[in-house]
Amino acid sequence: MSSTLASDAPANDLQFMKDMMKFKRTDPEIAQAVLQKLENDKWYLTQEVVPFALFGSRLSDKEKQDIAAKLHATEKPDSFQTRKPMFPQLQPRRLWLILVGPESHLLLDTLGIEYDWLLQPVATWPRSDDYSKALEYVSNVKVVNDIAERGVKMMTDFANIITTASQQKQYLLQPGETTVSDLIASRSKL
Repeated sequence: MSSTLASDAPANDLQFMKDMMKFKRTDPEIAQAVLQKLENDKWYLTQEVVPFALFGSRLSDKEKQDIAAKLHATEKPDSFQTRKPMFPQLQPRRLWLILVGPESHLLLDTLGIEYDWLLQPVATWPRSDDYSKALEYVSNVKVVNDIAERGVKMMTDFANIITTASQQKQYLLQPGETTVSDLIASRSKL
């Protein structure tokens, strides 16, 4: 149920990896296939995204405090890399030991968040305006692409109703170049 929560995504994904590592004892072939598939989808297990876990419900206060301490102790880079995030080679251990690094400052830096609340006990974080600002952002971030997938499915279904010809589908799905009425008119000429 928490799969759409950005704040729980890093912990959810890491726990799933741990579960699959354990499942290897039961069914190594299936577990390995799942772990191989996960290699392509580790977006929530990168330095840039792991700070989202500070705002979630899946980690204990101790784990959050450890992430905060490591983040605070990690030097912030002068500039952030504008590249596809690097996916770490993971061995399921504690989240903060593997994933917190210089790029972990991106979230707080982008939001203009001060870091002083990270040094306070987790129970006091909600009293910080900076924490509340980051929490509001993280609470509203979408972490699944259900909307995009539904849109693609809807357009595919629509295109299949209008035509089965591959070339006509290409024209139909190119915005601004062909209207549906143009496509229907060209179809009637066939």
